[in-house]
Amino acid sequence: MRVFRQGASSLAYARRGAGPPLVLLHGLSGSAAWWRRNVPALAQHFCVYTVDLMGFGRSRRQHPLPLREAARLLEAWLEALELRQPRLIGHSMGAHIGLHLAARYPLGALVLVAASALVRDPWWRMSLRLPQAAWHGAWEFLPTLAWDALRAGPRNLYRATQEIIRDDPAELLGHVTCPTLLVWGERDVLVTRPMGERLRASLAHSHLVVIPGAGHNVMYDRAAAFNATVIPFLLNPTEVLKTG
Repeated sequence: MRVFRQGASSLAYARRGAGPPLVLLHGLSGSAAWWRRNVPALAQHFCVYTVDLMGFGRSRRQHPLPLREAARLLEAWLEALELRQPRLIGHSMGAHIGLHLAARYPLGALVLVAASALVRDPWWRMSLRLPQAAWHGAWEFLPTLAWDALRAGPRNLYRATQEIIRDDPAELLGHVTCPTLLVWGERDVLVTRPMGERLRASLAHSHLVVIPGAGHNVMYDRAAAFNATVIPFLLNPTEVLKTG
């Protein structure tokens, strides 16, 4: 892992593959490990950067930043690495941050996976759905989920959840001009399909794909279908939107 530092903030990240830059942002309580079923396929076409956001994974010894500040830190990181027109895939909270970043930084393409941008339920109501979400997901993912949640700790999880609920990116959506693919799991009970449909209606250059049988962690639950969906889009986003 490499580390980018700006003031008191730091981001741990790893790089794999060669080609146009592609950044992967995990969701709440996650880490770069959540992409392990996707990176080998993506790295055949792109130089893939997996980031551990502040407060999580190998960046865990810090408090999570407010989502807008997280986007600004990522912008500084992209500029420091001179990554021009990068593609970006964000999952859940990472997709939420990706919207903030896309509104201020030129991206080549954006993939929003179960984006948490429209979640407004209180944290306790969301927590009641976690057992059902686990049931609909891949059982072999549970140890990774538990380990990453333990590393982040309850305080960071609570802070990040509150930030997701408070943040309203509605005014940003008109500023997201890059081609955008929304990917949702058919069985997602945390960030439901109607949220994806509402987000699709608010983004000018976007298309929504629902992956059958997948829960909230779409990229892990149905990795082959996810990879087959996002790779053609990332290679030729404008053409996929035309035909989609």
